[in-house]
Amino acid sequence: MHKFYYSIKALRLISLPLSLSGIIMGGLLANSFGYFSWLLFGLALITAAALHLTCNLANDIGDYQSGNDSVASVGYETMLLSGKLSVKEVKVMVGILTAIAVTAGIALVYFAFGNLLSLRALVMLSIGAVAVCAAILYTIGKKPYGYRAFGDLAVFLFFGIAAVAGTFFLLTQTLPAVIFFPAVSMGFLVTGVVNINNIRDMENDIKYRKTIPILIGEKRAKLYQTALVFLPFLLMMIYDIIIGYKNSIFLLGHLSFLLLMLPVAIYHISLVYKHKGLELNKPLGYLIVMVVLFSLIIW
Repeated sequence: MHKFYYSIKALRLISLPLSLSGIIMGGLLANSFGYFSWLLFGLALITAAALHLTCNLANDIGDYQSGNDSVASVGYETMLLSGKLSVKEVKVMVGILTAIAVTAGIALVYFAFGNLLSLRALVMLSIGAVAVCAAILYTIGKKPYGYRAFGDLAVFLFFGIAAVAGTFFLLTQTLPAVIFFPAVSMGFLVTGVVNINNIRDMENDIKYRKTIPILIGEKRAKLYQTALVFLPFLLMMIYDIIIGYKNSIFLLGHLSFLLLMLPVAIYHISLVYKHKGLELNKPLGYLIVMVVLFSLIIW
């Protein structure tokens, strides 16, 4: 019973909105274009959730084995640090979740296209394979890319572009260019979550790895955060104008939703500039709320 509890705790389920929000946004975008399938949407959610949890566990293993994890750096005691779970036990969990992600992903592509051998199906399967490798190799291996300042790019591509545009494509089998406005918006916001974590952990990370804040400094990293948070508002306004220019009610509704979220963004940035270290966990919470709200903006 205790092992089951520790295993659930190690998954860090509270972080799931970061991966599921892109899928939800992609699904709502497809629905707004007149396409939707609960089966495909459900499989996309399962695939994204399994990949995200795999990444969480693999990240814990990599940080633990490299010595990068400590209570001082993350603000709490992980299951590996406490000894409540062994590396072997967490690796078994990684294997199970990877199997779930692969199975759900293959089923998703099959039911979307009716086969696994068409060009579109093979492209999506290839993207999925890269996503699985990226989830596992973030901090594991001899040269983990998460330790070489590529974490931001990976999160932007997989949690933003692939999650939103990929889900839209699987549901509609089309991919108009306008979809990349919300996809990039989601990518920027989720990358902002990574950036805040990296600013918070600068003092500890500098001993073990390179991150964007370490490369450019805390002041510039906070300017970078400002861009990541406010550019999505501009991109979504452009999307709304392109899609809703003939429908004043649609346009007014979406723009009003954006304006209602703007104070949250401003408050988040004010806290980012005010705080340092573990105190940055507070603005981090507001940013996660923004990620979830942005995923629903198409509704």
